[in-house]
Amino acid sequence: MSLFDFVDPARWRIIDRDLDLFASKLGNFVPTDAFDAHAHWYDIRHLVDTGERGKSEDFEPEVGHSAMFQSMLRWMGDRATTEGLYFGYPTRAVDREAENRFVADQVNAHAGCRGLMLIAPQDNPAVVERVLDDDGFSGFKVYHVFAEREDTFKAEQHEFLPEWAWELAQQRGLWITMHMVLPRALSDSRNLEYIQTQCRRYPDANLVLAHAARGFNAGHTVEAIDGLRGIDNVYFDTSAICEPAALEAIIRATGTTHLMYGSDFPISELRGKALSAGDGFLWLYENSFDWDSWPHAQAELVGIESLLALQQACRTMCLNDDDVERIFSTNARSLLGIESTSTSVDPQEQYRRAKAVIPGGTQLLSKRPEMFAPNHWPAYYHSAIGCEVVDTSGKRYIDMSSNGILACILGFADPDVNEAVIRRVHLGSMATQQTFDEVRLAELLLEIHPWAEMARFTRSGGESMAVAVRIARSATGREKVAICGYHGWHDWYLAANLGDAGAEGLDGHLLPGLQPSGVPKSLRGTTLPFAYNRLDQLDTIIAQNRNDLAAIVMEPTRYTDPEPGFLEGVRERADRIGARLIFDEISIGWRLCLGGAHLKLGVTPDIAVFAKSISNGFAMAAVIGNDETMSAAQKSFISSAYWTEGIGPAAAVAAVSKMKRLEAVAKHQPLGAGRGLSSSRLGKTGTPATHLIDSTISEPFLDVPSHLRKIGTLFQEGWAKLGERHGVLVTVGGRPESVLIGFNYPDGNALMTLYTRRMLDYGFLAAGSFNPTMGHKPSHVEACLSAADEVFPELAETIDRGDVQTRIDGLEKHIMFSRLT
Repeated sequence: MSLFDFVDPARWRIIDRDLDLFASKLGNFVPTDAFDAHAHWYDIRHLVDTGERGKSEDFEPEVGHSAMFQSMLRWMGDRATTEGLYFGYPTRAVDREAENRFVADQVNAHAGCRGLMLIAPQDNPAVVERVLDDDGFSGFKVYHVFAEREDTFKAEQHEFLPEWAWELAQQRGLWITMHMVLPRALSDSRNLEYIQTQCRRYPDANLVLAHAARGFNAGHTVEAIDGLRGIDNVYFDTSAICEPAALEAIIRATGTTHLMYGSDFPISELRGKALSAGDGFLWLYENSFDWDSWPHAQAELVGIESLLALQQACRTMCLNDDDVERIFSTNARSLLGIESTSTSVDPQEQYRRAKAVIPGGTQLLSKRPEMFAPNHWPAYYHSAIGCEVVDTSGKRYIDMSSNGILACILGFADPDVNEAVIRRVHLGSMATQQTFDEVRLAELLLEIHPWAEMARFTRSGGESMAVAVRIARSATGREKVAICGYHGWHDWYLAANLGDAGAEGLDGHLLPGLQPSGVPKSLRGTTLPFAYNRLDQLDTIIAQNRNDLAAIVMEPTRYTDPEPGFLEGVRERADRIGARLIFDEISIGWRLCLGGAHLKLGVTPDIAVFAKSISNGFAMAAVIGNDETMSAAQKSFISSAYWTEGIGPAAAVAAVSKMKRLEAVAKHQPLGAGRGLSSSRLGKTGTPATHLIDSTISEPFLDVPSHLRKIGTLFQEGWAKLGERHGVLVTVGGRPESVLIGFNYPDGNALMTLYTRRMLDYGFLAAGSFNPTMGHKPSHVEACLSAADEVFPELAETIDRGDVQTRIDGLEKHIMFSRLT
């Protein structure tokens, strides 16, 4: 095929079958307001010597908005796009200056359209910058044909995407569409490492990887896409991709906010299809196969084949209409600063609707928007992947707050955990029997905890604590419980607030005003609180209730380390009086140590309870203990149908197994072995996956607790420096794995409210706590602190003026739990 076959509209053959196929298969799929994020406009005379063809009377060299629309109208009907992002057709001999001028004239004549400038490394940056100003281009289109080598398909990205282009994109927030090459595309480590490095170096530049990261061989994108998780300024277009797997992988790894529809006009008007073939790909064009000899198919338009692949990917990923609208329209328009044509969503109005039908507005006190920034905090999320959250209005945030209330230690939507869960969903999540995963999970937990011999499972932390207390009462024949910490909402726990004087219960221990309304008064005196590191208070409880104590229930640690001998003293007292020692590891969980803080602290309980830390956001909880204690569960009725569903165990087996493997890799790698571990997928080969290893960093690979400690320490140190730089008295508390921050002023709570509101404007969910995850990278901490650096001058000013209540409209955030551990 000659270049004219690709670019000359007179040579494109559109037939009735095309319109029929589009109408029957795709008419209800493509929105009427689609925005084309990858299409070419060109003047053929700028691409090649037109010779005799240019002398023909029917030859129309200019292929811009009108020619494109008329051509696509013939097969798309009323779904033909009229708005999009356009750029010249890149050939080795193209007159880039003339092509750019043509595109700019076309774009500026059509509202709702934007253009990219064709650039090459040899261009003068000053001239390029002037053209950006004069013609209003939104960014650059780079292509391998502009690399200064003979075989440009072997060009690395830096050979055709110059550093000065990155610098301009960073300064101006520009869009760069890049068609990478090299035989294995994204799976070539040179490509992957370049993207990781450059996108982190230039976070305000937006890199769009054309053709689903050149996923013409779908496996190349599938294999490496997790290496781009957590890099927020990488996007993808769908142009000319004719198989769904690469698109599915992108949605799986990045959600629906980083993928954009592109037609790749004029390639869309050709007949054929790009196909994976072994470890490469081929283009099967109309003239490359004897279609007449094959009775079962005909060569279809590339545009239709590509849309069918996108449609199948959306089906496989179970997307809804709103998701499809994002891919076809909202994402690209948002990235270009164009007002979306879709109906806008007001998250605050959604929450007002919630409070009208849901008591308290949410199911969890700690997730109420009033706990962060009343009337401003987004209550609902559309997607959450890594540490990026997209709210229901489409706004993206980096979560530098609770991260799922400590429930997603591996980061949101961890691919390995999700893979296990999706497998279980497809195969059935509930049946008359159990899944064997619960046995696997029990064996895994007991292997990690040699002191334990049996396990029971529930689906939430609160009910697991109720089960643990029930087992302890069954084992001892006693009723009273001494507590130290927060252990849920159930009657056995809130009974601590049934005393005549509230301060004797949880008021001075946890959350002032926590009302035990609805808790039977007959439970008064059965739950007795003592403070952390206060053996004297526990001794008082024991002196008064020695023969009635079934259990001592506590978090082994939370934000405070135990004083020497404290936990050992609790253990000794439990043994002495015949009570069971129950460690609540639901929140601190495995942040300090694989298996829980008690293993690190060297004190063994009779029962340990896990929930949030073991299943990465899926409902699952475990109660493990020694045989003498756990066997008492058989003497009591402890049973629930939904404790036998299959999703929770599948998630927990995957999450715990992954944390074990990460620890094994961290322990056995040689110092400095971080580089080079990014080419294989965790769980299939036993080596770390690209989404957990930044292949651009040569530091040693860290296990989960070490990674959390590193990220948390960076944040704590940065927060303290912000206070010093701006003269603001800040507080830094907790521990790196679970950070607490604040302002050391009488109106510190109001100041935190103002800080949270302003950080929302910068795209961060920021609050008085930060729980790092494996989804956080140092670049996220750096970006958050950089945004905070912009906010702190206002904080200093409002402290000086004393007008913080005015700035927050008197809407101060509510008080969270006040923990003593």
